[in-house]
Amino acid sequence: MSGKNAKVSILMNGYNAQSYLKEAIDSIYQQTFQDWEIIFIDNCSTDSTKKIVKSYDDKIKYYQTDINIPIGAARNFGLQYCNGEYLAFLDTDDIWMPEKLQKQVSILDKNHEYQFCYTGVIYINEQSNKIGTTIPKAKSGYVFPQQLIRYEINQQSIIVRNNIDIHIDENLYHAPDFCMFMNISSKYEGFVLKEYLVKYRKHANSLTSKNIEIWWSEMKIVLDDIFEKNKYLQEKYPKEYQYAYAKVAYNKARYLMSISNRKDANEELAKYKYVDIKYFILYIISFFPISIWNFIHRLK
Repeated sequence: MSGKNAKVSILMNGYNAQSYLKEAIDSIYQQTFQDWEIIFIDNCSTDSTKKIVKSYDDKIKYYQTDINIPIGAARNFGLQYCNGEYLAFLDTDDIWMPEKLQKQVSILDKNHEYQFCYTGVIYINEQSNKIGTTIPKAKSGYVFPQQLIRYEINQQSIIVRNNIDIHIDENLYHAPDFCMFMNISSKYEGFVLKEYLVKYRKHANSLTSKNIEIWWSEMKIVLDDIFEKNKYLQEKYPKEYQYAYAKVAYNKARYLMSISNRKDANEELAKYKYVDIKYFILYIISFFPISIWNFIHRLK
C-alpha cells in the first residue's frame, strides 16, 4: 500500500464506540476486495475506542479531533484525509457483507455514467438479530425523484466517486447524511444494487421526541436548500415535491403528538391529506385520542 493511495477510502467516525467497533472493522477486513484504507476519526472518545483501532495494522489511519464536535463536522474533518478513487462510509456499530466493496467497485468501474451506488439493507437489533429489511425501489439512473417519495439511501450502503461535489452541512445534528446524499442524488446519476449488502443496527429508544423534533426541522432545511438552489426541480417533479413535504409534515405531527399538541398536529396533516391515502388516514386518526395515535404507531 505504501507509495499509492488505496482505491477505496472508508470513512469511520467514532465516539465511545467500543461496544460493536471490532465487529464493524472486522467486516471491512473480511471484504473480498482488499484495495482499501480506513480513515478513522475518533471524536474524543473516553473508552477503549482508540485501543481497539490501534490493535489493527496500518490499513487504518487514526485521527483524533481536538474537541468533541457534531457528526457533520466530524465527517468533514475526515474527508480531508480520504484520497481514494472511491469513498465509502461505515458507522462503528454496523456491518458489511464480505462482497459489498467488490460488487460496487466493479459496477462503478464498468459504468462511468454513475457517480454512486447504494444497496439494500438488513436491519438488526442490539443483539444482532434480524428485525427487518429494505430493498431499494428506485431504478438506476436519476434516483432523486424516488428519494423525495421514499428516502432509501442508507449511508452504510453507499459508495461514491471521490471527485464529485460532496456537501455536508455541519450545522445539522440529526440529518447530515440525509443532506449529503440528497444533494448528491439531485446532481448525479446512481446505480441501485438490489441486494442486501449491509447490516444496519437499530438501537432501542433512539427515536425520542427530541430527535423527532430535530429530524422534521432538519429534513425541511435540507429540502428547502435544494429546491431554492434548483428551482426547476419543483416544476419538474411536482408530485414528488409534495410527497417530500408531506413526510416533513408527518414527522412534525409525530413530534407534536409526542408533546400532546393534537390541534397543531392535525393542522400539519391537513395540509397534505390529499397527497396520498396514507396521509389522509393519518389526518383522520389525528382526531382520535392521542392514545390511539400512539397505539397505531407502536404497531408499525
